[in-house]
Amino acid sequence: MKTSVRLLLSLLACLALPAYAQQPGPQAGADPALTQQPDPALVKMVPSDMAGKSFTLAVALGSPPDDFRNEKGEIAGWEIDILRAATQSLGLGLELRPTTFDTLIPGLQAKRFDGATGQMGVTVVRLKVIDMVGMLTSNELFAAYADSKIEVKTLDDLCGLTVATTRGSREMVFAEEHQPKCAAAGKKPINALAFSDGNGAAEAMMSRRADLFWLGSTAVSYFVAQSKGKTKVVGSYTDTSYIGVALPKGSTMAAPLQAAIQHLIDNGTYTKIVTKWGLEKGAITHAPLNPTNVEK
Repeated sequence: MKTSVRLLLSLLACLALPAYAQQPGPQAGADPALTQQPDPALVKMVPSDMAGKSFTLAVALGSPPDDFRNEKGEIAGWEIDILRAATQSLGLGLELRPTTFDTLIPGLQAKRFDGATGQMGVTVVRLKVIDMVGMLTSNELFAAYADSKIEVKTLDDLCGLTVATTRGSREMVFAEEHQPKCAAAGKKPINALAFSDGNGAAEAMMSRRADLFWLGSTAVSYFVAQSKGKTKVVGSYTDTSYIGVALPKGSTMAAPLQAAIQHLIDNGTYTKIVTKWGLEKGAITHAPLNPTNVEK
């Protein structure tokens, strides 16, 4: 049945394959306008054990514009565009391994892949166990139906509400940590629903199983824009921080990948990518390794 919910969610569709299923063809879905030739200086930075190989990237499939399956079933998104162009500059192939967000860090620690992405915020806690290269800046937003009276100024406003987000996310941690404050204020707890991806969380709000859809600003802003007036942003949380690509702690690929992303910034490819996905507000001019604060 063609309901407004189904029509909206079809815009955000990402039909995930089982964890670690390989995307057909290492360059499937590549944008020819963003293709890079290997840069000799960058190629020299690649460690000998990686030379001529494919960089295996775990991808937490979620919602546009981050990492999702497009209408052709190909993995797409701004993070994929950047990392495909970066690995091309390094003379490497790119092997995408779709999975869920909560498997990314354990997989990196077990060295099952070379890198991971999925709208992952750079945090001090995460940097204790993985390395990260900043690729964009963002914060977190809340979305609700356009007729909603909810306004989120602090997490106190979430007490007694049902919020939908993703499993293993910072949002789930923030909600859990705030429960004692709800109790101390004599309010009901936050009912946080965790889903495997952003689409599931968005659907929960659109089907009114949740009052709010809570995720990073890239996903929520895109979702609201695609809803054509059906939804709106009703608040934000956290200061602006980096979103980045993650690597195993001490990875010899951290410096080469950082240099390759900086190369894309310098040659204008990065600007083409963020403009393509409507993310100009979060664009950076320097790709930092293990940043703990956004550069002013």
